[in-house]
Amino acid sequence: MNFSWHFLASTIRPCSRDDPQLERCIIDAVYKIRPLLVHGDLGDGYKTPPLEPLALDDIELGRSSQFQAVFQDLEAIGGSNFIIDRLIAKPMDIAYDLWITLPRITFRGKYSLHLNLLLLDIKGRGNMQGFCENAKASVKMRGTRYQRDGQEFVKFTKMTMRIQFKDFKLKLDNLFNGDRILGDVGNSLINNNQDLYLNEIVPGLERGLSKKFLDVANEILATATFDEMFPPGKTIINPISFPSQPPLSGLGPSIFETPFASKNPEGSILAQLPPRN
Repeated sequence: MNFSWHFLASTIRPCSRDDPQLERCIIDAVYKIRPLLVHGDLGDGYKTPPLEPLALDDIELGRSSQFQAVFQDLEAIGGSNFIIDRLIAKPMDIAYDLWITLPRITFRGKYSLHLNLLLLDIKGRGNMQGFCENAKASVKMRGTRYQRDGQEFVKFTKMTMRIQFKDFKLKLDNLFNGDRILGDVGNSLINNNQDLYLNEIVPGLERGLSKKFLDVANEILATATFDEMFPPGKTIINPISFPSQPPLSGLGPSIFETPFASKNPEGSILAQLPPRN
């Protein structure tokens, strides 16, 4: 089968591999399709795995008889609202390094917990909700070229992500058999001792986001040859546009602030690029 430009979804903008502002072109192209990635519909009949919600692996914690917990049926919402702070692109080497901000990720699922902390025996089982804000992540994507129907295509073979949380909160329902006052005390103690569980939650989120982003990227790359996706020559692009994001719904109790859609922060790579002539 011979692929040509019209095989690309009209929402996908190719970027020239020789463009001196290649990173700017890629960021602009990603931002244009970012709202469509939520449900995985790029238009023109092109589908990708939806980014929302993101299913996470179950987490079992059992460091001692003083602390045991199980988190199940975990989902994360908000990964599609990522902001690209910096990008280093080497399309000829199929190598991309990114630094991104995740403005807000909300978690929900089921939990079972027994924790003895500060002479307080904290027990509970039920629904859990949580959120983190302004998480920073570094991403490495590596790939290879391959032949299909006599033409050269590209696919990513590895993606690694490392996330650092700045603010993370959990709310566990039904602590102390639903006692509201003791439940508030228990949740406060749990959030003030995040070292007990956060190091177990973060790797699951990193694996989940990495796999989902890798699957989406490869679905898009499979629709066009390398020369069609990154043609020689120079591309002409418009100034960076920031698509609006609708508020996420069903995010839990009112103690959680309303999520927001952020623009690219000051000091990012976009602010450093010279204007086009």
